[in-house]
Amino acid sequence: MVFSRADSDMTPQTTTVLVLYHAARAPLRTAIADHLYAVDRFGRCRTLYINVAVRSIPSWVTRLGVDLIVFHTTLLAQRWQPAVFRGVLSKLRRLKNAQATKVAIPQDEFLRTDQLSEFLREFRVDHVLTCAPQSEWHTIYGALADGPTTFHQVMTGYLHPGSVNRIATLAQSAGARKVDVAYRAWQPEAWLGRHAQLKGTIAEAFERVAPAHGLSTDISLRDRDTLLGYAWFKFLLEARWTIGVEGGASIIDHDGTLRDRTLAYVREHPEASFAEVEAACFPGQEGSLNLMTISPRHLEACATRTAQALVEGEYNGILKPGIHYLPVKGDLSNLGEVCLAMRDEQLRDALAERAYADVVASRRFEYQGFADLIVSMAGRRSAARRSVLGSVLFAWESRLDRVSWLWVDIRQNLRGAIRNVLDAVGLLPRIQRIRGMNVETRG
Repeated sequence: MVFSRADSDMTPQTTTVLVLYHAARAPLRTAIADHLYAVDRFGRCRTLYINVAVRSIPSWVTRLGVDLIVFHTTLLAQRWQPAVFRGVLSKLRRLKNAQATKVAIPQDEFLRTDQLSEFLREFRVDHVLTCAPQSEWHTIYGALADGPTTFHQVMTGYLHPGSVNRIATLAQSAGARKVDVAYRAWQPEAWLGRHAQLKGTIAEAFERVAPAHGLSTDISLRDRDTLLGYAWFKFLLEARWTIGVEGGASIIDHDGTLRDRTLAYVREHPEASFAEVEAACFPGQEGSLNLMTISPRHLEACATRTAQALVEGEYNGILKPGIHYLPVKGDLSNLGEVCLAMRDEQLRDALAERAYADVVASRRFEYQGFADLIVSMAGRRSAARRSVLGSVLFAWESRLDRVSWLWVDIRQNLRGAIRNVLDAVGLLPRIQRIRGMNVETRG
């Protein structure tokens, strides 16, 4: 999980990696794109990418000397939609008996973990790059945690050198930091448990308390206020402080029934409190999982030298209270003291500079190390002979990823046009109701 620059010469150029992913919409968020293409940009190996949302697996792929097959997060996330995931699996079965080493990179390991474990068994996955701490591997994966599958803890995302350089450029023209406390998040779903609720609770609490201590705020949980890419970096560069909590969940939902039950209950009782939803849908489940992890936004705050006031936690052992962030108690009982401390500019500067030095300048948490870790897993070499025909097919296949993105864009625009027509003639709500009923039935 913590990578050293000294590890970066472990993999030969001849390693061939096939990355399988699922992207039905374009463009990807910057953080997702950086994660997806990390092997291609930093792995120093031959790479093939296949978007199974728009393509099938060609029969000749296993003849191209593939040493490593990576099942990316975007592909494994389709288990949120069981009907879609079944279609994905039907495309992947061509690779079930492939001799290449297989690596899975799941995230959101609190939901439909039975499906995830079944996939790992069926495809005989050799390595799992999990965001969960070792203490939770048995809870999530059961007997798989004992082998033969090998588990490695990683983070949900890392720093991209290009983004760090872009932030440095933006900082030169950013001017003075105008906002004292800035934050963006979404209202967390109840079925994620009490820990996830802190994302919303901390926003509401600071919005209420901070102005009374002379602090200006720019805090929102509304979807329309979401910021992406460079707009997010600029937002952080304009703020003295940002607030937050570890990502993750405190409830495990092995088959998705807790989520489905909760969504149905909330539809019928939209004004219900979290306590009411918990009592009705998942009583006694709180604490069944302890999946807490640092998120890319914490690293990005370090890169923009924006000081952080965070709910106390582990943060993968990277961010430490009083050294890299101002600690907020889990029950938010010290919010007044935290707000007073936020007015101290020397404290702010000290926390931000230490976080930058230890997290960003050290270069220990960049995608280079993540890519090296993945490629180093290609332990057994492919038996496929790299013939002239194979080289031609590889060159052809390696260029098709760009074409697939064009097709994603065309399909997206076509669907948008059809949606607008259906909406204009009044059929869209009826079709959405029918589709919703079908999804619930199939799920």
